[in-house]
Amino acid sequence: MTFQNRTWSALISGTAAACLLFGVAAIVDKSAVARNGRRDRDRDQHRCNREPCQSFEEIWMTLEQNATDGDTEVVLFAKTETDGLQRLTITAPDGRRVAQFKGDEDGVGLREFHLESAEPPDLDAVLGSFPEGTYTMEGRTVNGDCVVGTAVLSHDIAPATELLTPEEEQVVPVDQLVLSWAAVASAERYVIELNNEDNGSEFTFQVFPPTTSLAIPAALLQAGSEYQFGVGVKTDTGNITFVETTFFTAP
Repeated sequence: MTFQNRTWSALISGTAAACLLFGVAAIVDKSAVARNGRRDRDRDQHRCNREPCQSFEEIWMTLEQNATDGDTEVVLFAKTETDGLQRLTITAPDGRRVAQFKGDEDGVGLREFHLESAEPPDLDAVLGSFPEGTYTMEGRTVNGDCVVGTAVLSHDIAPATELLTPEEEQVVPVDQLVLSWAAVASAERYVIELNNEDNGSEFTFQVFPPTTSLAIPAALLQAGSEYQFGVGVKTDTGNITFVETTFFTAP
């Protein structure tokens, strides 16, 4: 999907019970190593019993659709407060494991996860793979601490706006570019994307209702270039739907 801007928030919660899911097991023959494994496991379990699990610093899920291309994807973002994760498990509302990550036990771990589903043109296939409801994320840091959180995925597709100016393939002087679109009653905000297809420059703007237009300074534009312009309607569910068009700047 061409346009991606994700600033949604999601419900965050933590529970020490999730610590039980990530006990350290040592299944080896050498008795000395086995004793060390039991000692590490007991210490790890004692930590979980003594202290509540950490919460994710940021965690959300969203349904992102491109109405122009006709595709839809599910996007998940999770970020810990400080420590990197050595393990992460994502469980769907129906109890099915959606994804599981296990990293290098000797490394510093991964602190930030940005996951996107495939985006086929079959909306029902996407919704069937990711049921609506609360998803649970359970992780273990490289220091042995548990991290838990939840994010709610809604199947309410955000409505699409209509792009007004510039028109498709219109040639516009760089000092006269005004992006405009139709108002959408349920919009929490509009995410504006402007990409130069020739030099790769990209700009993202967030505009709040009732504003439905944005004048672009000439200093941000390049004459004689092809541009892609899109507007995403984000609702209070966090879901967003984009529409896009192409125009040109005059030489």
